[in-house]
Parts: sequence; structure tokens; C-alpha cells
Amino acid sequence: MIDALLVLLAGVLAFIFGWNNSSLLIGNIRASGSLGAKGAVAVSVIGLLAGAAIEGPKMLKSLNGSVAYSSPEIGLAITLGLAVAFTVGLTFLKLPATFSGIMVGSFLGAAVALRLAVNGGQVLLIVSFWFIAPLIAGFIAFALHRATSTLLTSVSVVGVDSFNRLAIVGTSFAVAFVLGANNVGLMAGTAAGGGAGGQGAMVAVGLALVAALGAVTLGKGHVSDTIGDRMLSLSPQGVFAVFAGAAIAVIIGTQLQVPMSIGESVLGGMFGSAYSQRTTVINRRVASLALGMWIVTPLMAFATGYILAAV
Repeated sequence: MIDALLVLLAGVLAFIFGWNNSSLLIGNIRASGSLGAKGAVAVSVIGLLAGAAIEGPKMLKSLNGSVAYSSPEIGLAITLGLAVAFTVGLTFLKLPATFSGIMVGSFLGAAVALRLAVNGGQVLLIVSFWFIAPLIAGFIAFALHRATSTLLTSVSVVGVDSFNRLAIVGTSFAVAFVLGANNVGLMAGTAAGGGAGGQGAMVAVGLALVAALGAVTLGKGHVSDTIGDRMLSLSPQGVFAVFAGAAIAVIIGTQLQVPMSIGESVLGGMFGSAYSQRTTVINRRVASLALGMWIVTPLMAFATGYILAAV
């Protein structure tokens, strides 16, 4: 039986998650002019639902059942509650929030305080892949940006514009898909207590709808586009390369049951795409802030989760 409190907390978190990632889900399609508002929303909703339904079940045991073999309800409630608190606070401060890092840190802190059996090998895999994923995204973005820039030099202006529109729509769908698969699947697994099967899958689809609602009603483009705009400027081919690289990195993590932050992969893709060009201007202060927050935030979540569970 799935606990109603956990589902409620996961629903609130999904809504905030959609708000926080609205620039990735909707903003880039609209900003590029590829689709209107209704079309952008449709792509995002379909992508989130498809990802949650098809790949989301792979993440149902990514925390409870993988990082720790069994957690009581209090540990799961602390994980979801702290994820809500941290994500809201960082979003209002316009600071990068590593959603997956907050959840893993909170869950692990609570698990240690509750003296649960922790799978050290899985924890090592998760932390290692958090550093590897941006490199994967960066290499893919570097190759794609260079390849498309070269190939499109002999294409007409109309042809280039058509490619840009299709590429942005396609990769925006891919990003929505992997967010539904990895992050929504992570939330659903925590809300369902790590239980796989029909109930967990139904929760994942429901949370995907809530995330889409958050992106549509409150989303105006927050952390993701703010950091991107302040860090560097990319061409449409560059945005395509970044999105494609980030989506591939996250879907690889999903196969390994690794909770992923799309923001970290996007940042890695931005560097790869930028360095594929001869002239590169990067705001290193903004990039350093993002990297620092993505290291500090999971540690803060761990400490807070430990304290709350130990009380």
C-alpha cells in the first residue's frame, strides 16, 4: 500500500520540479520560434509522460532498494520533504539546484542516521557518474556542434532554418523524455517506497502530469536559462548539440539506476559546444558558482537528513 503522505510530498515536489525546469521543458522551444505556446506545451507533456511510462520504472528502486535496501517511511518522508525545501529555496534565490543530488544526499543522510544497510558500491557509482556525465555530454556536444556547423555551410538559408527548428523540437522532446524517465521515476520510486510494478508506474505517470502543470502554470524560465544566458551565448546548432549530449548522458544514467541532474549535463554540454568553435567567451564565475553549488548542496542535504532522522 502506497502511503498518502509520501505521494502528497512527491506531488508537491513534482510541481516545483516542473517550475524549476520550465526553461528546458518549454522555454527553449518558444524562444527559438520553432513552435507556439501550445505546441511547446504538447511536446513537453508528451515527452514527460512517455519518459515516465517507458523508462521511469527503471528508477523506482534507485534509492530505496538500491542505495539502501529498505527504508522506513520516516526516511522517505525526510527525503521528499528536504527535496521540496531545498529546491524551493534555491529556485527563489536563482541558484542551481541539483535535484538528484538533494534527494540522494537527504536519503543517504537519513539512512545512515537510521542505521540502515547502505550499498556502498551503488553510492560510489552514483557519485562517480555525476562527474562522468558532464564529460559525456561535453564530448557529444563538441562533436555534434562541429559536425552540424560543417555540414550546414553548404545548405541554403531556408534549409538551415528548417534544420534548426526540427533539431530544437526533437532535442527538447528528448530532454522532456529523460526528465520523465530519470527524475520523475526517482520521485515515484521514493513515494512508492521503492516498490516496482503497476502502482509505481502509475505514480510516475501521475507525477509527470503534475510536473507538466508546474512548468506551464509557473514556469517562465528560471535557473537553467539564467545560468545558460549568463555563462555563454550559443547558436541554434549549439543548443541542439547541448540538448542532445545532455539527454544521452541522462538516459545512460537511467539504465544504471543513477539519479541524474540534467543541469550538470547541460553545463557539460555547454562547454563542449562552446569549445567546438574558434572563438569562445565563457563567464567562468557563473560556471564556478554552478559547479560549487552542485558539490555543496548534496553535502548539506546529507547533513540535514542525518540530523532530522537522528532526532
